[in-house]
Amino acid sequence: MRWSSLVLCVILVISFSTSGCFGSTDEFYYSVDDPVDNSNSIETSDVLFTLTLDNDGGVDMEISDLVVIIEKSGPQTCATSGTEGSCLVVQSGSDDSLWEIGETLNITENGVDICSQHCMLAFSVDGPDGAKVMGPTILNTT
Repeated sequence: MRWSSLVLCVILVISFSTSGCFGSTDEFYYSVDDPVDNSNSIETSDVLFTLTLDNDGGVDMEISDLVVIIEKSGPQTCATSGTEGSCLVVQSGSDDSLWEIGETLNITENGVDICSQHCMLAFSVDGPDGAKVMGPTILNTT
């Protein structure tokens, strides 16, 4: 009986010390900002909003796993590579394959006037392994 109790204690200690190690998912935290006042116009290359990957226990994200969808006159998926789509995700970091902690992404129009001066935008951000974060509605003002 003592042997089985010892084995049970060892199993419990190992399981508690490894909790979260198996099957854990990365967490991504981001903040959203409006562009500078008066930046939206009738042009077709305005910055709509910015996303910054925050360091709240999160990790860098593969840019290929990032999906930004703007809900304005129907869903519009922003391209993270190439130039197709009505909006683009423009990086400023040192590694084009990662959205790095502290890096700010500009979500810009791509030849389409999505927002002129006053507009309401809703968006969603999808990440790896089905992680989905709904963003707040953005109000761009002049």
